[in-house]
Formats: sequence, structure tokens, C-alpha cells
Amino acid sequence: MVLERLVSVRSALKQPFWVFILGGIISTISLALSFLIFQESVGLLSNFFITFAIMPFMLDFIRYEGANVEQKAEELKKMNIFQRHRNVIMIYTAFFAGMVLTQTILYMMIPEQWSQKLFEDQVNQINLIRGKATFGGTFSTILVNNSGVLMLSFLFSFLFGAGAIFILAWNASVLSVAIGMTAKSLGGFKGIPLAVLTFFPHGSLEILAYFIGGIAGGLASVAFTKRRTEKFGFVIRDSIEMMAAAFALLVIAAAIETTIIVA
Repeated sequence: MVLERLVSVRSALKQPFWVFILGGIISTISLALSFLIFQESVGLLSNFFITFAIMPFMLDFIRYEGANVEQKAEELKKMNIFQRHRNVIMIYTAFFAGMVLTQTILYMMIPEQWSQKLFEDQVNQINLIRGKATFGGTFSTILVNNSGVLMLSFLFSFLFGAGAIFILAWNASVLSVAIGMTAKSLGGFKGIPLAVLTFFPHGSLEILAYFIGGIAGGLASVAFTKRRTEKFGFVIRDSIEMMAAAFALLVIAAAIETTIIVA
């Protein structure tokens, strides 16, 4: 595809900012196409478009990361998982941030009647979440729900290489609308910083956990396709460690959400 070829794996590693820009471009084009094609569910369809557009690039990057882990296994053993996979975490973060910023700005700039149509699916999801929060979200309930998303991130990436992109794109769009709605209630664009801080304490940990789960699934997928290599065991152990770390992040996030945020 043309879009994902605008940024190669090498250029992304050298300048992650271009991945940030790519996230914004793909989000904008996907929303526009979805609105023209199927106005009944623009939010959901746009996430499919985002996934299809960026999937080739992310697959290349996961393969690169898998090869890097195998080649530098002895060196990487001395590092923790965040150090070992800082490059791919950085790329996921840049793309996610590009989607969030772009869709937040679009939600706030577009007239109300249009933004409600473009982001109807996301608004419905936010209302559902708020409805559950009204009746009290317990630590265990939040942790179970988020753990389910983590497992989906792992499984989608394990089965499709970089399938977690769809889950991340959906979370980015929901977060964008949530930030936009909060910022509007705080006076518009000047309310964005405070709106971001509202969701940052627990949301950043949850998203990081989903990143790690997606990376773990992708690396495990690469390892199983080349399971005869001598580094197979190391890559699988690495994936297991990543999932354990991701779950730990979700535990912390759930604790923050139920103690600090709710309180």
C-alpha cells in the first residue's frame, strides 16, 4: 500500500515522529472513507481501514523485532523486557499517539451534528462504560475486563502477526472521543491538558499493557513459524515474561482506577 510505504522500518527507528504523523494521516483518511461508504457505523469501519492500512508496516516491524531478538539473544538476556523491546514499544506509542491527537482534534473541530455521526460508535461505548461506573466498578471487574482485552491483543497478534492493531485503534478512537468530550466540558481546546490528565494515570498503564500483549503475541507468532531455530525457547520465554509484565501493569491500573480516580 502507498500509505504504509511512506515510512520504512529503518526510517521509523531513526525518526519515530514519522510514525506519529502516519497515525494521524491514516486516521483522517479512514474516517473520511468510512463516512462516504457506510454512515451507519463510521467508527467501527474506520478502525478496520486503519488496521488494513498499517498492518503491512507493523508485520514488517514485528518480523524485524523477532529477528533482532534471535540474533542478540545473549545480549538481550541482560536487559529487562522494556529495554529489550523499547524500539517496538516506541513505534506502537508513536502510532497510537498520532491517532489519539488527530481524532481528538477532529472530534472537537467538526460541528456537533457531524462529530456525533462520525464517532457514534465510540460515544455509545463511552456511555456504556460510564453507566457501569455509575453502578460501581470494582477492582476485580475492571481487572477481568482489561485482562480480556489483553488476551485478545495477544491472540490477535499471535494469529495474524499484528492483529492487535485493531484493538489499539479502537481504544485510541474511544480515548480520543473521551478526551474531546471532557475538554469540551472544560471550555474547549484549552481544556485538553486537563482532560488528558483525567485519563492518564490508569489509561497509560492499560494501553502500555495492550502494547506489550500485542508485541508478545507477534513475537510468539514469528517464533512458531520458525520454531526450528535454536533461539525458539528464548523468544517464547520472552513472550511469557512480557505477558506477565502486562498483567502486572493492569493490576496497578485497576488499583489506581478504583482508589484514586473513583475516590
